[in-house]
Amino acid sequence: MVGRAHKGMVDAARSVARMTGRIISDELNSHPDYSLVIVGHSLGGGVAAVLHYMWQRRFSNRGIRSFGYGSPCVFPLNITRGGLESDNINITTVMGTGDPFATISLGHIADVTKALSKLCQDRGLRKEILKRTGVVGGLTSLMDKRKDNRMTREDYEWCNNAMTFLRKQMDSEKLYPPGKIYHLSGPLLDFQQNLDKFGDTNDNNGKQRTSSRVGGGGDATTSTTAMLKSVDAIMFNELKLHARMLDVSLHIPMRYEMLLRRLATPSEVF
Repeated sequence: MVGRAHKGMVDAARSVARMTGRIISDELNSHPDYSLVIVGHSLGGGVAAVLHYMWQRRFSNRGIRSFGYGSPCVFPLNITRGGLESDNINITTVMGTGDPFATISLGHIADVTKALSKLCQDRGLRKEILKRTGVVGGLTSLMDKRKDNRMTREDYEWCNNAMTFLRKQMDSEKLYPPGKIYHLSGPLLDFQQNLDKFGDTNDNNGKQRTSSRVGGGGDATTSTTAMLKSVDAIMFNELKLHARMLDVSLHIPMRYEMLLRRLATPSEVF
């Protein structure tokens, strides 16, 4: 493997390679028609991507592919994008809306620290931000401003320029989810209470069952529709600050499984 990557992922991938490399090689030699597909969620998704790079020469004649779901940040931007231009690299990452591990690396945290440090040092900038966004007068002023929509175009333009200024301070090297990235959106949990193990959506009389939402959504959409969209890695350039930024329920395997199942059966009602 040539290049740099998350050390923990590399160490884990090397350990997996030592334990499984010989077995996989023997199996592929015994079955000439087999290809090699590496799949993982979270840490497993990151390890799958690193293994792809480690094994791309060893198993180059087997069409090696890797798929990661909720993969953490693994490679610098140049490697993430560079792999898309190579015929030998076939890495796919699926990131769910709001998954906290999509934008967490030491570089992301360092950038937030730099921005906060600048705000701490520049009292005038802090006060102007609070004034432009209506926070100076306290919670009542903020709610009134939101209610009356009193932020003017000038306020928005000023805030945009202020964010541009802060982003110039945020120049740390960051890691990104690996490979070709797809953004997965949809409700967190929305499944039939009586759904059998075969995924049947019909009741005993053969009629199609209606949907039943369970659990708290929290996603960008409140419908039962799941959406998969190809996105550029730069989308994960900044740590998103919001109330659910560390909500690990947005990272659980079941969430990915349910949304992908919905994508695979668009004509059925779950």
